[in-house]
Amino acid sequence: MEDKRIEVFHVLNKVGLELRYKIDLEERSRDFYHYHKGIEILFVHQGKGSLTLNRKIYSLNSGCIVILQPFQLHRIQFEIHADCPYERTVLKFEPAIFAPFLKNFPALYRFFEQMWKEQLSHQVFRMDRSTAYVTGILERMDDLVSETGEDLDLEVASMLILNMLDYLKSLHQGGFSGTARPESHAEKIMNWVEEHYTEPFDLNELASELHLSKHHVSRLFRAETGGSITEYVIARRIRQACWLLKTESKSVEHIGSVVGIPNFPYFCRIFRKITGVTPIQYRNSHLN
Repeated sequence: MEDKRIEVFHVLNKVGLELRYKIDLEERSRDFYHYHKGIEILFVHQGKGSLTLNRKIYSLNSGCIVILQPFQLHRIQFEIHADCPYERTVLKFEPAIFAPFLKNFPALYRFFEQMWKEQLSHQVFRMDRSTAYVTGILERMDDLVSETGEDLDLEVASMLILNMLDYLKSLHQGGFSGTARPESHAEKIMNWVEEHYTEPFDLNELASELHLSKHHVSRLFRAETGGSITEYVIARRIRQACWLLKTESKSVEHIGSVVGIPNFPYFCRIFRKITGVTPIQYRNSHLN
């Protein structure tokens, strides 16, 4: 019988942690530029590819670890075929949620702050020693998350993050640059959207807060991300709608209104365009 790995995708909204452990890709993944609100740590178990980041191209292969900062644009491409599979683990977490707990560990907290807020001198690490240790950390994280599920509390999740931070700190021999990472216009815009995406979108209000014209704001965002602000707002709303459809029993119409799309037919249409299924189909596919 063919042994086919099943994707395990843990999303723990209560503690702001997401884990995809040892996921195989059998086809070329979409290689567009994208970004995440939290910190992402990528570990490559198998495969060969490249990472485009900060106007540089890095080669990736087995044993590479990548740190991606909040809202940092990047693109990852892997050559995937039968004799060269791509297997990786992805850990994402919201730094603001974990910061209060991590302050109890001053040395690691300083390292954590640098990862979160400062310009990094290194973001791609190539291990010159056995990968067994980091694989063990990730496997333990996967076991704990699988065992506790939604009951995983902040303290336990923070200890998992601490283990990973301690390992990453040991890899980083050159130290960080120690300079503040400048916040791009796109980051400012995305932070504003995070606070206002459930409200009717007002480009004039956004532009006023950034002290720029609305046309200039739109051009800057497209230049830095390759997409429009409206596309990003819609994507953020649909992402939240997906979470609510999986975790809430409210009507689909109510969820559309909650995430800022009160026009029900339009909500259903745009949801299907982005996800490929209707809101009802999405909800039903995630029922236990």
